[in-house]
Amino acid sequence: MTEKIAIIGAGNAGCISALNLHYLKETEDYDEYEIEIYHDPTAPIERVGQGTQINVLETIFDILDLDWVQKNSIKATTKHGIRYKGWGKENHDFFHLFRNGSIAMHYVPKLLSQQVLESGLFNVVEKTITNPENEIDATYIMDCRGGPDELDDSYDILTNPINSVILARKEGANPNLLWTEHIATPNGWVFVIPNHDSVSYGYLYNNTITTKEDAEKDFVERFDVEPNDYLSFNNYVAKDIWRGEKTILNGNSYSFIEPLEAVASTVHQNISECLYGVLINDASREEMNESIYKELIQIQDFILWHYKNGSIYDTPFWNHAQSLQYTNNNGLIEHIQKCVELPNIINSDNLSDDFEYDWVPHSFKNWYNNVGNA
Repeated sequence: MTEKIAIIGAGNAGCISALNLHYLKETEDYDEYEIEIYHDPTAPIERVGQGTQINVLETIFDILDLDWVQKNSIKATTKHGIRYKGWGKENHDFFHLFRNGSIAMHYVPKLLSQQVLESGLFNVVEKTITNPENEIDATYIMDCRGGPDELDDSYDILTNPINSVILARKEGANPNLLWTEHIATPNGWVFVIPNHDSVSYGYLYNNTITTKEDAEKDFVERFDVEPNDYLSFNNYVAKDIWRGEKTILNGNSYSFIEPLEAVASTVHQNISECLYGVLINDASREEMNESIYKELIQIQDFILWHYKNGSIYDTPFWNHAQSLQYTNNNGLIEHIQKCVELPNIINSDNLSDDFEYDWVPHSFKNWYNNVGNA
């Protein structure tokens, strides 16, 4: 009997989950389930260029048969790592290279959505879903409809110093911008992303420390941009990834955390892999929930670790960011400390491989040598 996984939403979470489930189905040679996407044409897609980590690129390129030149319908640009400017107290301009020189990418989310929906790989149903378990007949349902309007007690707040962003865009490609940049400011930091035909900017700050007006003024003066959007957000994770008998949350329905490490797409993919484990290998719902929740706490602490050595600015924001405490019940901080204490990179084989977010022992040592280790 063929089973069905229904995915609600064709934004980043829905598309990456659908592609990864198809990838698992093909590589594991298991044809006992079909994937259906429920798409609401009126639902908005993310408005900014999407950054990924290296494991997501392979899934998207392989399944959609894309490349960098002839078949680049999603306008992907290469992402070799991140250039940090103004972070820490030592060297204030350095590069974090992805492990083994691997490549990730940026892409246009709206174009990825269009490509997935038109790929012919999935049964696409154009319908607005309000009550998934009553309206959809499927073995499992993945809810990727976006974040809740208000957080209730079914969510936990993640510790993070950032809760707002101002977006801007400069038309025209910048041939001198070869990588993502993360630039410290007195009020937080700014991402700078090279696109095919433009450059995207995002001014990240905390609206309880810096007013929107002051943040915008600093943004415009430093980067000569014209802001085009303003967003405030919570950093959160659902206490239980399951909703009802057969529905799991993914995307902003499940969690959100600021984009310093571009972890969202990897989380989307990992949740789909856990669902595959439940469907194929009879993994328990409790195991899945515990695994993904622990992952989000690791990400929370990993991002807090970036802020611990401050920046070139001695300001209320950076003092606040440095004061935030790790949950640190997941072994991540101990793992980082072991990495930076290694006498050489060869010994990295003796370390646990539990942390997968494009950082290996050399990455942590590189950060330590440039920024310091808090």
